Amino acid sequence: MFTKIRITLAALSFATFGSPSLAVEGGAGAYLLGSREGFAGIVPGPGTYVGIDLVHSEGVVEGLSLAGLPIKAESDLKVSFAKLSVTQVLDTQLWGGTPALNINVPFVLDAKLSFIGQTPPLVGIPVEDTTSGIGDITLTSLVGWHRGNLHYSAAFSVFAPTGSYNTASIDVPNRTINALNTGKNIWSFQPVFAATYFDPSRGLEFSGAASLLFSTRNSATDYQNAPALNLEAAVVQHTKSGWALGLAGYAYAQIGDDSGSGADATRAFLGADSLRAQVFGAGPVINYSGATMFGKDVTFKVKYFTEFGAKRRFESDTLWFNAAFTF
Repeated sequence: MFTKIRITLAALSFATFGSPSLAVEGGAGAYLLGSREGFAGIVPGPGTYVGIDLVHSEGVVEGLSLAGLPIKAESDLKVSFAKLSVTQVLDTQLWGGTPALNINVPFVLDAKLSFIGQTPPLVGIPVEDTTSGIGDITLTSLVGWHRGNLHYSAAFSVFAPTGSYNTASIDVPNRTINALNTGKNIWSFQPVFAATYFDPSRGLEFSGAASLLFSTRNSATDYQNAPALNLEAAVVQHTKSGWALGLAGYAYAQIGDDSGSGADATRAFLGADSLRAQVFGAGPVINYSGATMFGKDVTFKVKYFTEFGAKRRFESDTLWFNAAFTF
């Protein structure tokens, strides 16, 4: 039999919604894909939960607009960031379910963009840009329900433009650019529905989440990202010892084309018919719950995603570590 505390702690790894917004303008969206996998539909019992994430990602994209600068070359991006997540689950009911509030604060430890220039004044010149700092903060409200082995939740996330942002500039004499930002200079909104079926007698879990991401227009570049559909799923086998092993995956696709004069200029510069983005990702998830640290119950999770089928956004490999504490 699986203890309640293990299920509660494992559920807290869901509270990792925000992404460092390295600017699909910029090659990445506001939402961090792969955030909702194991126990995605469970809102745990009343209490305060704190999550700490360390993430390293390396990706490549050919043709994008970064802070208003269209880049035709194949670009490599390496980014390491940390995230602090605090979730307060309320000891009350709302619409027959359990309400909760979450705040997610990302901090870019190091980000490096590199490419070989293909257009003047940087033709044939190796170009690099780096940045670090606080990213765009995410606020999420949730309500969760339970019906036997079925658990499901509805959430609404708001991604606030708290990260630094400047339009791109080129230093012609030194042949360098300044294009990376830790913020996206836009507000984004994401309604989410997630569900989990967990059989405690067998330890088998099936989880999934569906969401839509809407963004405001970037006033600095007149670039409007089209809405994006995110689908995430996981199959996880839990053991009585506290270990769990599973496979998770996701699919991302914009359901329209980007618009605005910034998008029009990017489309013309790249010679592209469309800027509509998509990507798929999959990988293993390993979880251990039932441990204690600093006198608090804690669960640990490691997951790895490799992406494929990307269009107009970075195709990345991501290694992700999470620790979630309950208070």
